[in-house]
Amino acid sequence: MVGYLTHVLTGLIIVGLLIAAGFALHRRGYADYAPAPAGLAILHRGEAAFVDAVAEVLFPAGGGLALSGIDAQLPHSIDRHLVALPWRQRAQIRLLLGAVEHITLVLPGEEPGGRGRFSSLSAASRIAWLDRLSRHRFGPLRLLMTALRSIFVIGYLGHPANLHGLSLAPFEIEHGVSEAELLFPRVGGLVSSIAFGPEDLNVDEDREPLRPDGERHRAYARTAATQTGRAKR
Repeated sequence: MVGYLTHVLTGLIIVGLLIAAGFALHRRGYADYAPAPAGLAILHRGEAAFVDAVAEVLFPAGGGLALSGIDAQLPHSIDRHLVALPWRQRAQIRLLLGAVEHITLVLPGEEPGGRGRFSSLSAASRIAWLDRLSRHRFGPLRLLMTALRSIFVIGYLGHPANLHGLSLAPFEIEHGVSEAELLFPRVGGLVSSIAFGPEDLNVDEDREPLRPDGERHRAYARTAATQTGRAKR
């Protein structure tokens, strides 16, 4: 009888510990996050909050480009990047985001509550923590920062407004129709697919070559103007 009660008690203790661990994991990993921005296909709200927390301090306003990290909406650009990746690489990047968000448990920030999630730290503490991670004596931790920075830089510099500010946005190029395009279809197409006639000829041999300061594609220019105005507000 005593042995039976001991087994029952042991089982109850194990179940209680598992419930407590599950509650702590849920509270640490999912609770108290703000709702995720609309339009995300992969990232959950905790990952989106982490991305914004890093973007805010990695690319602050007034850094020289049109947009700050927050205005560049990096959760959406990283989410689109993840959608395009095979599941293995997608899982690796999501593990990276989660690892840095919660590694403060063992590498706390230098402020009260420094063992909280990275996204819950103050901006000053986040800046100091990322700097400490990038200079840590343990190589794999420095590698975490290198991998994290590369993901964010791709999303930030790839935003149309920042590409326009860096003069890397595509040029506005008027499509010219030559005589050859009246005779030959696109590769793999039928002759019946030729959409041009003699009236469409518009090749101008005297057209000036593209200049480095030439007009950029109107979609990028419009995005840049819109986003810059939003950032100023």
